[in-house]
Amino acid sequence: MMEKKTIKDRLKQAFLFYALSAMTAAVMFVCFMQSSSVKEVMDLEGWVFFAASCLSHASQVMLPPFLVSALLIWLRLSRTAIIVQAVLTALTLILIDLDSQVYGIYRFHINGFVLSMVFGEGASQIFTFDTQLYVKETLRLLGVFGALTCLCAYAARIVYRRRGKAYTLPVALTFAGCTLFAHLWHIYASFNQHQSVTKSAMLLPYYFPTTANGLMFDLGMVPPESYQNMAGSRQSSDVSYPLHPLDTVSPQSLPNIVVIAVDSWNRRALTSECMPNVYKYATENQWFTNHLSSSNGTRSSIFGLFFGLSCYYWESFEPSHIQPLLIDRLLQLGYHCQAYPSATLLEPPFAKVVFGNVKGLNVSTPGDNTFDRDSKITEMFIADMKKRDKTKPFFSFVFYDLPHSFELSKEQNVPFKPAWDYADYTRLNNDLDPTPFWNLYRNCCYQDDKMIGRVLKAIDDEGMADNTIVVLTGDHSQEFNENHRNYWGHNSNFSIHQTGVPLVCHFPGQSAARHNYRTTHYDLVPTLMHDYLGVRNPVGDYSMGKLLNDSTPRLWHIVGSNLNYAFIIGGDTILEKKAEGALEVYDASMKPVIDFRMPVKEFDQAVKELNRFFKK
Repeated sequence: MMEKKTIKDRLKQAFLFYALSAMTAAVMFVCFMQSSSVKEVMDLEGWVFFAASCLSHASQVMLPPFLVSALLIWLRLSRTAIIVQAVLTALTLILIDLDSQVYGIYRFHINGFVLSMVFGEGASQIFTFDTQLYVKETLRLLGVFGALTCLCAYAARIVYRRRGKAYTLPVALTFAGCTLFAHLWHIYASFNQHQSVTKSAMLLPYYFPTTANGLMFDLGMVPPESYQNMAGSRQSSDVSYPLHPLDTVSPQSLPNIVVIAVDSWNRRALTSECMPNVYKYATENQWFTNHLSSSNGTRSSIFGLFFGLSCYYWESFEPSHIQPLLIDRLLQLGYHCQAYPSATLLEPPFAKVVFGNVKGLNVSTPGDNTFDRDSKITEMFIADMKKRDKTKPFFSFVFYDLPHSFELSKEQNVPFKPAWDYADYTRLNNDLDPTPFWNLYRNCCYQDDKMIGRVLKAIDDEGMADNTIVVLTGDHSQEFNENHRNYWGHNSNFSIHQTGVPLVCHFPGQSAARHNYRTTHYDLVPTLMHDYLGVRNPVGDYSMGKLLNDSTPRLWHIVGSNLNYAFIIGGDTILEKKAEGALEVYDASMKPVIDFRMPVKEFDQAVKELNRFFKK
């Protein structure tokens, strides 16, 4: 009985140590706010949420040292347990401190990129500190956080000796309550885009509070209009977009602009057999055959297409109601702007993030299935175009979805055979012959090609071709195991088979040409703004792209979002930062690259370029 009581006492004391170290970590997390511009938008709601989140996250971060200690105590290694818990606790606190410094410099938390920079062979190109400084910083970290750890351990021992209690239930309920509150409140606040909540959550390393925008919409909830108006009038605290106010002149003429996007458009489908109308159009206009999207998923790709920036900025732009400069400039010039979406624009919330300032926007399209909706947006666009006042310019975004949904009837699933009746994802494996699945996909593209052909013909029939810019592209691609590594679909890697999409542009007065140099989604905004909309700023003031006629290399092209992103560099090598922070490197065919040497100087410059729209 005595031995069991001793183990119980040790566990209680270890729990107290854990509770005090978690509170210490929570205070350190709160201090992240001091060097952040986010504090400028903080209000009472934000501070309550942030305090709860800090305590919740700290309780989880400091849990592993306690669990290891508890296991050792159970194994009757009590003396070892307290030492191990103290060492792991001190190291965790040191990591939190180092992460705050990294975030202050690069605006992302410690991840594989940072570790490769610090410990890689080229680290001396960036970090040229004197040895004495390294020693001094190491001693500081060990001294400060070693002392804090010892203080927590000592306090836990004294409290338990005097009170004989670990306060397990109230501490556990406090931690659990903060966790539940933080996640539930973040669901509400993110839906209503409360900046103080959504932006403060980003300060905590690898903290992923819950969102449920789709569920909120399904439940019929709508963000309060009064709050949207109030939030829309605020200036963002942490971004400068554009870097300098736009310097504009009135263009001599204003061309109509039609952007046609095909969801999940694999550029191998752009052939005379599969998409004869678009293929013919490509050969007669500007065909960019080496084009990369801004991501491997719709949310990030459309963001990049309309902002000219990486979706890395979404979490800063959305709560601040920052709209694309392209759309704002079009509205300023008197364009009538409209969207024709087959899939809803409510989730992802493109209606707010991309088209928030457009009145009377089509956010969804009626139809029993995707084919019906794709057909409907074709009819809607053509009908609207025919009745437009031809003296006023218009901008239209037509977004097809069939190659993404694979939704065809038996009669529509032609001409390519054999073809699956539907996308049976349960059958996919590395040894599967992709031909029937690929033929189903090609049949979807074939059907959409007929609809796009009608749109292009209607523009020509209305006599608008000479005054209308037409852009045909995809949001991202759809992979069919091209690399024979069992990758299918999208959102699973950043190879060219998921990020490479067609780009065909009709610019009035330009001769047909086929361009093989690299272009990206980020290039569309500066091309339209600079060449047609009277914006005289350097394109770097408002975009990460170049002009489409600029054939100089697109170095360190970034794809993805703030959580999972990658840099695509020479030879299409992929440097991917996983959501959990790990760095993985692949060649163009998704073969892992062993012993990759990080070009840290170039990477440092790339990150600075990526972050340059954040306020210093």
